Order: sequence, then C-alpha cells, then structure tokens
Amino acid sequence: MMKNKMKVALFLAATMMVGSANVYAASNASTSVPQAKVAVSTAKPEKTSVSFDDRIKELSNKLKAGQMVAYYVADQEYNRLDEIYFTSMGFVNTKYADYVAKAKALNAPTLTKPSDLPKSYSFQNAIIYLKSPERTSSLYEKLDKELRAKAASGEKFVYSDIMKSNEASTAILNFDKGKVKLQVVASYIVPEQPMGGTPVPQKKPNEKKETIAINGVECIYTTDSKGRDHLDWVDEEQQIRYSIWAESAKSDVLNYAKKMIAK
Repeated sequence: MMKNKMKVALFLAATMMVGSANVYAASNASTSVPQAKVAVSTAKPEKTSVSFDDRIKELSNKLKAGQMVAYYVADQEYNRLDEIYFTSMGFVNTKYADYVAKAKALNAPTLTKPSDLPKSYSFQNAIIYLKSPERTSSLYEKLDKELRAKAASGEKFVYSDIMKSNEASTAILNFDKGKVKLQVVASYIVPEQPMGGTPVPQKKPNEKKETIAINGVECIYTTDSKGRDHLDWVDEEQQIRYSIWAESAKSDVLNYAKKMIAK
C-alpha cells in the first residue's frame, strides 16, 4: 500500500512541476512528462471512451522505479508537434541518507539539506526524477524510428517502449512545519528547442515578481495570489536551476536560500 501511495505522490508531483510554467526547466517539448497533457486534454481515440491521456496514465502506472517509457500518439490533433514523449518512475526516499546515495549514483543535480534548517522544519522525503533522452541523441533517434514504424503498421492509439534510465534530471527535497510545506528543487537546465513563429508572452495577472540579491546571487521571488510562492535562481555555471516553493512563508524561503547560496 505504501509503495502505491508513493507512486501516486510521484505522479502528482510531476503534474505540478510541468504545470508550473516550466519553473524547473527539466525538459523540453519533446521530452516532457505526459502528465502535462493529462491535466489539460480529454481527447479520445476513435471508437473508444478511453482518452489518450488515460492510455498514457496506464503506461505510467505500470512502471517500476528507475523505468522510463517512450511513447508516440499517432493522432495529429492530439500530438500536434508529431513527436515522441517520455514519462518515467523516479525514486522516492523517506530517508535522507538513501536519497544522497541514489542521487550520487544517478548524477542528480546538486541538492543537499542544510545542517541547520529554518526553525521547526523537518525533512519528509526526497524525489529524484529521471532524465529523458535528448533529441540529438542516438537513443532518441532509435526510439523515434521504432515507434513511428509501429504506428505505420499498427492500429493502436498509443505506441510505447519501456526502458531503464541511469541518469537524473531533477532532485526535490520536501520539508514541513505543521501545515506549511516547503519544497526545494534542483534541475539541470535544458536548452529550449527553436520554435517557429513569434512567442507570445504568457500573462499571469495573479503573479507579482521581485528581484532579490542573496549573497551576491540574483534571485527572482514570485508571489502567486492563487497558489504557492517561489524563489528561483541559477548556479554560476548556468547549468542548474534552483527553486524553493512554499505558500505564505516568504521569510522561511529566504532563510533557506541564504543557507543554500554560499557567500
């Protein structure tokens, strides 16, 4: 029962990540986890009451920790970019020492618990998300070719292939203080793929941003009147993006960031 609950928690956490305006910058359009579509699409394959998202969710639920599934939807209305996508089952660790060992083995982005947490916070768990193959990799090209070949000769709605991944893209540490939840995220930055047309800025009237310098590092604090606030910054090498999320706990977020960002 506990294992199933962890799977559900991981699945929901992925949905939240993708739905947060790509805050974590963990994946590009071709390698994003399908939960982004699960949250917004109700398209259904012809002659069935099951949606494409239901099919993809079924694939996700069958995965074991460390496994990844590549899938292709042969429907132009649903898959308008006509690309393959990936979703994976990462690792949930309730013991910090287990997380540290797993993060090292998977080369996860650096994210460690400060020796002195903000007052009254306690560690709950850590989540490690797996890295999807890059579009330019030979593995991506191989999977793309195989799944398209299956689609050309088959009658399924979703074509997939399960594999293992030995690399991580994102690490998350979860803490709480009573009802207050604080989440710290580190993700490798993936360069965005060029897109045709002129990008249209996304308007978010419920958000207010301010720049805050912490130990010489420029950070952006976003106040969200309809959700959780978050503080974001990137490391000196521009390789990892860090975010701290919490609802109505700005002082705690800033105190945690000061412990993370070295002087």
